[in-house]
Amino acid sequence: MMHIEVVEPKRALNFSRRQQGRAVGMLRVRRALFSFILTACLVVTASTFSAHAREIGRQREAPIEGDVAAQALGAKEIANLVAFTRIYTVARYFHPSDAALGADWDAVAIEAVPEVIAAGGNTELEAVLRKHFAELIENFEVSSQPLPPFKSLPIASPRWRWSHNGYAGARDGIYSKTRTQIVSLGAGPYFEEKLASGLHVRFPLTASRNGEESPESEAQVQYAGKPVGWKPAGFDRTTRIAATIIAWGVLDQFYPYWDVVDVDWDERLQVQLQRAATSQDDIAFEDALRLMQNDLQDGHARVTYHQYPRAALPVLFRRFDDEIVAAWSPDNIDLEHGSVVRTIDGESLFERYTWRFEKRYSGSAHSRELLALESLGFGPLNSTSKLGVVGPDGEEREIEVKRIPLSPDTFPWFPRPDAITNFGPGILYVDLTRLSDTELVAVSDRLARAKGLLFDLRGRPKGSPFFLRHLIDETVRSASFDTPVYELPDQENVHFMDEGWFLSPLAPRLTDNVVFLTNARAASYPESILGLIKANRLAKIVGSPTAGANGNITAIQLPGGYRTFFTGMRVINRDGSAHHNQGVIPDIIVRRTPNGIREGRDEELEKGLEVLRASIEQSGA
Repeated sequence: MMHIEVVEPKRALNFSRRQQGRAVGMLRVRRALFSFILTACLVVTASTFSAHAREIGRQREAPIEGDVAAQALGAKEIANLVAFTRIYTVARYFHPSDAALGADWDAVAIEAVPEVIAAGGNTELEAVLRKHFAELIENFEVSSQPLPPFKSLPIASPRWRWSHNGYAGARDGIYSKTRTQIVSLGAGPYFEEKLASGLHVRFPLTASRNGEESPESEAQVQYAGKPVGWKPAGFDRTTRIAATIIAWGVLDQFYPYWDVVDVDWDERLQVQLQRAATSQDDIAFEDALRLMQNDLQDGHARVTYHQYPRAALPVLFRRFDDEIVAAWSPDNIDLEHGSVVRTIDGESLFERYTWRFEKRYSGSAHSRELLALESLGFGPLNSTSKLGVVGPDGEEREIEVKRIPLSPDTFPWFPRPDAITNFGPGILYVDLTRLSDTELVAVSDRLARAKGLLFDLRGRPKGSPFFLRHLIDETVRSASFDTPVYELPDQENVHFMDEGWFLSPLAPRLTDNVVFLTNARAASYPESILGLIKANRLAKIVGSPTAGANGNITAIQLPGGYRTFFTGMRVINRDGSAHHNQGVIPDIIVRRTPNGIREGRDEELEKGLEVLRASIEQSGA
């Protein structure tokens, strides 16, 4: 999903309005005025980020003095870290004291982790927790004995509490967090729990309101127990464990799909802490973080860290049962379409695919299959690979293929018609993935005259969804784009702000004979368009299910230069059914066949044209 701001080349008119009595966020809408008037009604909420920015990407090339070497964690050490993670997460995101707001929480984790690991028993762990949290959290209590009943005495002064509209991470977007005043006769809500280690902890989820100003947080440059000049990096075991605690905690509290995915997230913390402790270097830890993100079953989940210049073999791979097929390649490669590719540089290509499908990518099965296949040829720039192939005639041979720089313009795709193509009297093919709004407006007369329109949405559209307004006779709604509002830990009493689109009709009204093509390459923003089309029955959809990964993403910035991403918004279809990992299901399912690939046919396009022609004939247009 994408919140769109449309800017007209010559003149733009700004205006705003509230939808459904929303009390949070600012609605910003740009209306572009040209022959096809362009409008999108979308919500943009100002985001609040940490006051200091950390470097992203590889911090250094090798270990230095102060780094702790990889070593497995014992059962007691893991239990201690799990207990610390629980307090750290709730305190960082839900205790609103000035001291907590002004703390460098990344540094708190890095400095506390060695002491937490070293604590030999609950008495020592209790002292460590008190040392690191008592100054940040008002009325922090921790004990190896059960705590007495909580008594909240009357408090005359106002109190703060946190309100999170999604997770306002290290990414510009619609998510925000604010300290708001709570009206209460006492301290208000509080957190109390018996931890896995056996300790008891309690603290309020509110704090004294001392003024209107918020203290600024400054990043630490010196860390207790580390040499002067030491910098967190993935070569350091402590940094890796701290980064794991932070990432796991954010996802635990702010991932909106725990009711949909099937994973024991508490159990995965223990697994991930061990991975972090035993990763041999920063790149190995990048892979460990990726495995944790994969557990989310979220098509937006990914990790960015060390970016290599990438290239790809100019071969498009597809899977049929347990075989990988070369579905398309340019004419200058001696590789017949439909050839089975058995090996790559002596390695089984199907085993490489299986590993990538299971370990490399997150999200729906059909989306992971596509991503795994499209990544099979990735490798260093100017490198080559030897492919062991079996041609359609059964002949086995080996060919050498050179990689080309990877970009949207060079990546191998199935050939398509020109972006605007006439397929017979009155039938117009329109590839939305290659046409900007300006280019679409330029052919408005052809669109208005067409008896049938075939829109290609097998991928991300280049422009906005303004054209949908010319396919409707009354105001329509998209799916629910629900931004969660969190005020208490563990998503207790979470509520949602529906940021869905409202589209009203515009003249000229285009034909009713409309078909859309799609597949799993349609992820996020195009799914918003297709979901609106299906919910309001604006056209027939032909192809295969979309990725099932919609909703604005957010990012977690981690010590050591790592950044992880996840979907921060819940998307629910208008009929109440789940979109996550399901996608938009076409009205007519079409899957490419080995014969179609060998013959160079676009079977999705063929079926779309067949459906469109039948619609035109039935309507008598």
